Amino acid sequence: MVIDKWRIENFNGLTAQKTWLSLNDIEKQSSKNEIRARLSEKNQDKFLKLCSDNEAVLELARNIALYVGLQNKIYKEHVFSLIMNGVIDNLENTKVETLILAVSEKLYPIIYAKVSGRPKGQRLSASVTWDFTNESLYSWIENNNFESISTTELNVKLEYLRKDEVGLLILNKFFDAESILKFMHAVKIKTLTKKAQLVDSIGESNIKIQLSMIDTINPAVVKICNKVKEYMGNIDIFNSGAPTYISIITTSLSAYYAKAEIQGQSAAYLVFCEYISNQLTQLCCMEIKCESEVWDWTKESLCAWTKRHPKDNLITLHTPTKKTNKKLYLIFNLLVFNRVDLSIWGVPATGKRQAIFWGDAV
Repeated sequence: MVIDKWRIENFNGLTAQKTWLSLNDIEKQSSKNEIRARLSEKNQDKFLKLCSDNEAVLELARNIALYVGLQNKIYKEHVFSLIMNGVIDNLENTKVETLILAVSEKLYPIIYAKVSGRPKGQRLSASVTWDFTNESLYSWIENNNFESISTTELNVKLEYLRKDEVGLLILNKFFDAESILKFMHAVKIKTLTKKAQLVDSIGESNIKIQLSMIDTINPAVVKICNKVKEYMGNIDIFNSGAPTYISIITTSLSAYYAKAEIQGQSAAYLVFCEYISNQLTQLCCMEIKCESEVWDWTKESLCAWTKRHPKDNLITLHTPTKKTNKKLYLIFNLLVFNRVDLSIWGVPATGKRQAIFWGDAV
């Protein structure tokens, strides 16, 4: 379908070029009408009632529409309608925890839509595929010079990853850090007595030596370690005398070496990524505060935030206590891992039907 027609069909009435806070009442009503028209008959009135109780429901619905498009189809069904009807069905109230739970469990139809864009002046073979973990469809369309868009159904096989866990990957596209921590029931709180501070990269030279050795075996390990460093910067959260990223990388590399000696590179890489993932989850469950501003990991990296607040960062540890068998760490993985890395946790690469474990791909 030509791009102009596709854009109108999928974003008409949403005033997509404006942020939610800049919308006037007429524009909000237009979004509400477009969304309501795509809900099942039994959910239309419920949607209006929920919106009247809390306008956050309308904001969320509009954001989902911008993310997947209003008319994008799979299996003769609209992706947005499948998702939003599922969300409305699950909502008993408009508390943020309830909204997040419903969205996390009902976003899975997004993984079955393979949306391809053909750049202007190029052949069909030059088409690129939308990565839903990276950005919304609206942003993707605006950031690329496409001539046409097409959507095909992707018969994805989810094995290790469950349907109700797909939405965890992109919760940060719809909710901020404070809301997500509420969802995770972060009720156990411990305040550190000392303040975090920025320190020199003590121990970095040793890590560089280790990474130079690993680079010839598995450069993906080096790439992830560099992403961790870039994301965290030189903040010393626990007053250990060295940047906290040093401890995270060192611990993960130790696990990597130990596993490699016994079970080989594939198993070692898996353990390494799991260590990084677990410690990343712990990091994002901390409240790092300078005066009245709290770091929001959904908005910027810790490195970027601490550059704006170089002194007197107070740390509060939050321990997630929500009892669930869902892999909640998926919420944070995309902060340092890319879409290909996610195959370890059962997420298929962009446009692929199933995940291929790292050890099987090299």
